[in-house]
Amino acid sequence: MPSPTSLLPTGAVHRCRMALLLWLCWALTPCAQAQGLAAETQSQFARPKPRQVLVLYSLGSDASSLWQTLIRRGMNAELATPNWNSTPGMFEERLDSIRVGERQAVAGLDTHLRTKYANVRLDAIITENYLAARFLSEHPNLFPGVPRFYVNQGRQGWEPGDGINLDVIHDFPRALAVIAQVTPELRHIAVVGDTTARGRDWIAAFRAAAARYQGRIVFDYWDKLTLDELRHRTETLGAGSVLYLLPVYRDMQGTRVTPPDVARDLAARSAVPIFTSVESLILPGVAGGHVISADKVGRTIARILQGRAPDPDGMQATIFDDGAVQHFGLRNLPAGSRILNQPQGLWTLYHTQIIAGLSLLALQAALIAALVLALRGRRATLAILNEERNKLEERVLRRTLELLVANSKLEQQATTDPLTELGNRRKMTLRIAEEIERGQRFGHALSLLMIDIDHFKRINDHYGHDAGDRAIVAVAQVLRSMTRGMDTAARFGGEEFVLLMPETSLQVALEAAERLRAAIEGMEVDCGDGQTARLTISIGATSDLPLDATTRLGPDSLTDLLIRADQALYRAKHAGRNRVEWT
Repeated sequence: MPSPTSLLPTGAVHRCRMALLLWLCWALTPCAQAQGLAAETQSQFARPKPRQVLVLYSLGSDASSLWQTLIRRGMNAELATPNWNSTPGMFEERLDSIRVGERQAVAGLDTHLRTKYANVRLDAIITENYLAARFLSEHPNLFPGVPRFYVNQGRQGWEPGDGINLDVIHDFPRALAVIAQVTPELRHIAVVGDTTARGRDWIAAFRAAAARYQGRIVFDYWDKLTLDELRHRTETLGAGSVLYLLPVYRDMQGTRVTPPDVARDLAARSAVPIFTSVESLILPGVAGGHVISADKVGRTIARILQGRAPDPDGMQATIFDDGAVQHFGLRNLPAGSRILNQPQGLWTLYHTQIIAGLSLLALQAALIAALVLALRGRRATLAILNEERNKLEERVLRRTLELLVANSKLEQQATTDPLTELGNRRKMTLRIAEEIERGQRFGHALSLLMIDIDHFKRINDHYGHDAGDRAIVAVAQVLRSMTRGMDTAARFGGEEFVLLMPETSLQVALEAAERLRAAIEGMEVDCGDGQTARLTISIGATSDLPLDATTRLGPDSLTDLLIRADQALYRAKHAGRNRVEWT
C-alpha cells in the first residue's frame, strides 16, 4: 500500500525536472555505460540484448491484493505499447506479507535470492511497497553493483544511499479540494486511520492540509478506535458529513485487518459518501477522490524495466466509483476524472463480435448482389443463394453463442468438480505443491486428510447411481461447512475427497478429522421411493513436517504425501471403517 512521503514534487515543472534527473542517473550507472559501449561495437542491424530485471513485491500474490492486481494491469498496459525496442526479462518475487506476516515474509529471503539468481546477470532491482524496500535496503551486499529503484517505499524523509527513491506522496490538499468541490454542503469530515507508523504519518499530513479549512469544516480523526466503535460511529453520520478512509491495518485492540475489508464493511454501513486516498480502496460503494493510482505506479515500474525515465506526470489521479456518484448525488466532478464500474451495454461488451458479424453479413450481401446481377432471371440460383445465406447467418450466430458460453465455462471447468462444486484433482495437486514449497520455506507444518465414503459401491448397486451422487454431494456439503478459509477441499476421484490444511499440525488435523467423521456418522441420504441410506466415512491423515534449512524437498514430496495419506486410509478401511487413522 502506498506511503505518505515522497521525494517527487507535485508540481508539473518539478516532476519533469525530477524525471530528467532520474534518467540521467540511470544513464550514468556503470551498467548503462557498459551497455552503451557494447552497443557501439555491435552491428547496426544487431538486436539489443533484453534487460534482466528483478521485481520484489511486498503483499503476496495478485489474488490476495487488489493493489497488486491493479499494478500488474498498469505494467501490462505500458509494456503493450508499441514503442518498446524489446521485451525485458522480468523476474518476480512475492514476499506474501498479507498471508504470513511481515517478519515471516522476509525470513531467509536473502539466502533464497542469492541461490536462485546466482547465475542471472541483473540489470536492475525494483521494489514495490514498503516491506520489499526495507528488506533490500537492509541487505546492501545483495546483488552488489546492480542499480536499485525504490518505488512507493514509504519512509518519510528517507533518501537511499544505494539507489533511486521513487516514492509517492499523498496529495491531501488536492484530495480535500476535490471533496469540497463535489460535496458543496460539506460541514464535517471523519478521517479513518490507524496507529501504525505509516498511519500516524498520514494523519499528521492530513491535519496539516486540513488547517486551511478550519472554521468552515469540522474534522474528526478516528485512528484510535476498535472495529466495533468504528462501525458504530459510521452508522451515526448524517447529512453534511463524509468519511475519508486511509488504509487501515489494525485497530486499537491489535486486531489485524486488510484495508479492502474495512472499506467494504464501512461502505455497507455508511449513509454518507466515503472518499479514500488509494485506488485499490475504490470498491463498489466507495466514492473515490484524488488518489494514488496503482495503474500509474505499475506503468512507472514498466518504464524502469525498459530503462526509461518515469512518467513526469506523477502517480496520482482523480477516480470515482459510478455507483457511489449516482447514489450520493455527487456533482461538479473535476475534468478528466476516471469513472469506475460504469454499466456496460451490449456494444461495450461484445463490440468485437458485433463488428465481425456485421462485416461477414456485409461481405455476404455484396457477394449476393454481384451474383444477382450476374445471374438475373435464374430463380433456382437465387433460391440456392438465399438458402446458403440463411445457413451462414445461423452458423455465425450459433458459433458466436457457443464461444461466449465456452469462454465463460473454461476457467471454472479447469479447476472445479461439476457435481460437488469443490476443487478437482488438478486444483488439489497444484495447491499441495504450492503449500509444500511454502511450508518448507517458512517452517510451517502441513497436514492432509484423505476421505472415502464407506460401502459406496453398495449404495450405487442397491439404490442406483443417483443415490450415489446424492451421497457424494451430502459429504461435500459437510466438508465445505467445516473447513477453514485457508483450507482447500477437493473431490479427488469417485467417492474420495482430499482436505489440505496449511499451517496445521497433525494433532490439530486429527481433531478436525474426528469432528468431520462424527458429523457424517449417522447422516441419512434420500435414495428415492421413501428409502434412505446411512453414511459413514473413513479418513486417512498425514502431515508433511518442515525439514531443516539444509534439506531440500525431492521431486516426490507431493506423491509421498498422498501415498502416506492413502496408506492411512487403507488401514482405516481394514480396521472396520468409520474411523480415523494416521501415518
